[in-house]
Amino acid sequence: MKKITYIVFIALILPVVFSAEEPAPEVSADIYGVELDKVLEEGIFEGIADTRLQGDGGFAPDDFFYFLDNFWESLFVGKNPENALKYKEEKVLELRRMIESGNKEAAKQILDKIENYNGIIQKEVHPEMEQRVRESSKSVKELLESLDDDLEGEEWEGIRDEIGETMKQEDRIALAAKVSKKIKELCVLLSELDTLEYSKSCKTSDDDPEWKKDMDKKLTDEQKKEAEEFFNIMSACFQNPKECRCNDLSTQQFAEQCNIMAPLAAECKEGKVESCDRMEELDDPMDLLPDYLQAAMEKVEEKYGGSKHDLYVPKDCANEGALTREACAEVMFRLNAPPECVEEKEKRKMKIQNENQARKFCEEVMFDLGAPDECKKAGLKDDMECKRHMFKLDAPEECLAAGLIGTGNDDWKKCEVIRFKLDAPEECLDAGLDGTEKDDWKKCEVIRFKQDAPEECLAAGLTGTEKDDWKKCESIRFKHDAPKECIDAGIDGSGRDDWKKCDAIRFRLEAAKECLDAGLDGTGRDDWKKCNAIQFKHDAPKECIDAGIDGSGRDDWKKCDEIRRENENKGARKEDCKGNELHICEDEFCKCVPGDEIGGQPNEVKKGAKRKDCRENELHVCEDGYCRCISKEDHQEERAGDDRDSGEGERNQPGDSQGGGDRSSGSGDGSDQGGSSGSGDSSSGSGDSGSSGGDSGSGDSSGGSEEGSDFSDDSGSSDKGSGSGGDSGSSTDSGSAEGT
Repeated sequence: MKKITYIVFIALILPVVFSAEEPAPEVSADIYGVELDKVLEEGIFEGIADTRLQGDGGFAPDDFFYFLDNFWESLFVGKNPENALKYKEEKVLELRRMIESGNKEAAKQILDKIENYNGIIQKEVHPEMEQRVRESSKSVKELLESLDDDLEGEEWEGIRDEIGETMKQEDRIALAAKVSKKIKELCVLLSELDTLEYSKSCKTSDDDPEWKKDMDKKLTDEQKKEAEEFFNIMSACFQNPKECRCNDLSTQQFAEQCNIMAPLAAECKEGKVESCDRMEELDDPMDLLPDYLQAAMEKVEEKYGGSKHDLYVPKDCANEGALTREACAEVMFRLNAPPECVEEKEKRKMKIQNENQARKFCEEVMFDLGAPDECKKAGLKDDMECKRHMFKLDAPEECLAAGLIGTGNDDWKKCEVIRFKLDAPEECLDAGLDGTEKDDWKKCEVIRFKQDAPEECLAAGLTGTEKDDWKKCESIRFKHDAPKECIDAGIDGSGRDDWKKCDAIRFRLEAAKECLDAGLDGTGRDDWKKCNAIQFKHDAPKECIDAGIDGSGRDDWKKCDEIRRENENKGARKEDCKGNELHICEDEFCKCVPGDEIGGQPNEVKKGAKRKDCRENELHVCEDGYCRCISKEDHQEERAGDDRDSGEGERNQPGDSQGGGDRSSGSGDGSDQGGSSGSGDSSSGSGDSGSSGGDSGSGDSSGGSEEGSDFSDDSGSSDKGSGSGGDSGSSTDSGSAEGT
């Protein structure tokens, strides 16, 4: 098939003029390099509108059917980039859901799946997916950026790092998608213009994407047919130079070579020795072919070599009388091959039969002498394949995603530019640096130094231009930030492990005694972590220890605080109680009560009714170790009576008696002198003393003052407040009431 339309197209889009004088390989290399550079210079999301991922995703790791869902996904995806893209987007939506719900473990699992799918997409993305993949990568990055507020705190540090790497991977995927389209166009062009340059830039290996391997097979088959046609035409041309069919060749390099050789062959056949010599000086047409085509051309090359030898015998062979093709091949090898090849041939006592055999033998010898061990271990025999192999081993993913394969003379330079654009801080790119200059990274470091270095380093005259400015800055920071104890110990920040030494000193000064007693000294990498666990066990409330929290987890105190907050909702905490206060709990509600206000010793067991015995409208009242249930109305009447009694008590003197019968004191100190004297304290500072009169042998006056609400403890009750009163013929207790 004729390829004229492509050649016209190239002439229109590139500032290159094709001519017989310009070597085809240089033109081809220019085409690939220039066009690929144009793509790399553009933004990877150029021309892509803002889009959003829709939906909530599929099953998440905490769903019952997640395992089954993952199993089917793995079956369907395989190496298919379209399926991988679909499921990747689903996982990103699931990731958002898990992060918003605070499920770190599930988020980690999902990120692992996203990384796996991204690997498939980056490797297998094909030109037909280019637009769709770039749209997806842009929307994924925007969604991940929106999660920043949900990822605050140390507990999310690992997830933040993984998301940052995922966002970089999205850039690489978008780049791979964008260049895949251009690579396909360029490889088709190179296949039609120059098979040698095609082999450098487009020949595939087992690691290449399926679409590229399929394309390479198709184009290589076409190249073989074209190369075979070239040698058949040239063989006929040597036999009849006036009827060379050079214009039937559609590959530019073959057509150009044919048009150069044909007139020389005609003149040589006519006996013009100069033309014969000039034809001999031309490059061997086999040198225009990559190895994979040379191997396929053995039969037609044999025919070509025979026809050429019949046309003329090279001068060097004629001078030595080597007139047969085989004898001439021996002479030409001895005169023109590298010394290493000639020496190895003599060692093996080989016979050279033709040019093809000589070329292959010498290439193998030179490869074995100079190839890296990695290429030899990989079983490679070709310099070009070795270059590709070494580039894949050493180059970062970004460069491989950009379509660089290491066979171009400036592939490593292009790789550095790509890395700079992807890795350099925004401030360096904003300053106009793009990685094309050798010292762009150095200039970038200066910009970063001015932005990131502490004020004290800049004030000291450091600019970041010198190699050890950061080291000097660290020393300045150390003297500025380190504790006095470290400076007094002679540490100045100039040593690599000065901060480590200082941390050990600080540990011994700041760590709890329990940590030091446990043998920790701050020199261990995780001594503070171990110390925190020891302190946790020492300081944490019992309810946290009982919950199985031991302080080894990053958020153990947070978990403990949640437990403590739950208990706070049930009243006072034990650690809230002061001095002689007791922590009293009943019915899961707690409070702090002074020991002298509960009507007895802290551990005294109350008698009478229990709190649970009281009905909904009753109060639980405990007085001098005896508890009872009383209705709110009766309790209010008793309090009113106490107020009246208190007033009379202020006028009456101890010893006054109004009525008969025995009087006994309810609480405090009293004396049986015809009247009872009662005393009591209230926390408000007022004291009640007095007596109550009544009929002999009857009457009850519950006196006292009540302060606050009182609650029963686990063993019985908690009382607060006191009162006084007197009965004729009965005893009164000083006590308190608890509200329900």
